[in-house]
Order: sequence, then C-alpha cells, then structure tokens
Amino acid sequence: MARSLRFPFEGADALADNCAQAWQDVFVLSVLEGKRDGRYLEIGGQVPIENNNTHVLQQSFGWTGVTVELNPGHFPEWQRLRPRSVFVIADALTLDYRQAIPRWFGSERGHVDYLQLDIDPSFNTLAVLKRLPLDAYRFSVITFETDAYTGDPRARDESRELLGRYGYELVAQDVCVVFPPVSSNPIPFEDWWVDPTIVAKAKINALKARAADLLLPQDLLFSS
Repeated sequence: MARSLRFPFEGADALADNCAQAWQDVFVLSVLEGKRDGRYLEIGGQVPIENNNTHVLQQSFGWTGVTVELNPGHFPEWQRLRPRSVFVIADALTLDYRQAIPRWFGSERGHVDYLQLDIDPSFNTLAVLKRLPLDAYRFSVITFETDAYTGDPRARDESRELLGRYGYELVAQDVCVVFPPVSSNPIPFEDWWVDPTIVAKAKINALKARAADLLLPQDLLFSS
C-alpha cells in the first residue's frame, strides 16, 4: 500500500489493507501525516472492525476516542474486539454535545482530530451536525455521509453551507463507492473536509486537483 500512496506517511508500510468502507482511515492518515495518538469522535459506529473508519487509527496508530451508536446489539462485539474503545449507546439525535464533548475530551473548548458523521437517513446526519458545538470545538478532518445518490440533496447542500461557514475546506465532494444493491455504477455518498489551519495548503490544493464528476477514493488517495 505504501508504495502507491499519493501522500505517503510514516507507518504506512505496516498497513496491509484498510478497514473502512471507502478508505476513510487512509484519508485521515494521509492528510494528517500518519498522526499517532490522535482523537476521534465517531457518530454511527455499528461494527468494530469491518467497514469501520476508526479501527485502523486505534489499532495501528494509537488513537483514542468515542463511538456513539444507537443499536446496543453491537456492544458485545465492541467489548470483545475493541475493549479499549469508549462505546456510547445513545441516540445521536438527542445527545447534548455541548456537555458531552467536554466530558469525553476534557475541556469546554478544544480540538478533535477526526469527526465521522454517518447515521441513517442523511437528514439525521445533518441534524447531528447542527447539534455539535462547532463554535467551541475544531475537527482536523471530517467525513460526512450525504447519501446524495438517493436523489435528496438536502443533507449534502446544507452541510456544505454550514461547514463552509465555519471555515472548513471541502477537499473531496461526492466521494463515490460501488454498491451493487443500489447500482453497478459508482454512487456519490460522502463529502470529505479538512481544517485548513491544520492541513497544509499544498496538500489541500493537490486533493482538490484530483476532483472528478465521479470520484472514487482510490483515485484520490493512490497513484495510478
């Protein structure tokens, strides 16, 4: 994997594969220079390893964080496979994040390295974004599942307006996956953001230069 990375980082040689649905873990590590001991907030965790965006960060790079998940049925598997994780069984739509985030991360204002927003349907994901204390906490990297392929652009469009207003930079819009139950063609499902005060401008420009009408994460993160 390391030899073909567009943005190599220390520690990539040890990665045989990713675990995320669409290489989100490699994206985070690519823009943050292989950061170790980072912190994440994962809204919508489901299972602990397969198709999980934070497993590699925790397992191979020493990250810690909080996973919020509605379904308590996933908890035993998290206890068994990722016992060091903080797994919060809660409705992400009703949490008071202005109180919870300082309790989880230690201060009323601060910084978290990675924010994942992915619950169903997409307007619920948008509702969670609107509940976050974006005036008090900054996130170096954000992946926001828009599910734009459904034909409902509201979550995508409103999240872009909101995150843009808070100074985040959209470096990969309408990231696609191939999901045969929906279509044999790539479908747009997610936006990828960075904080331009953390990620170098040259890297932001390089990422945006890779933009295409149908952007597969492999095309963004790996050399042809």
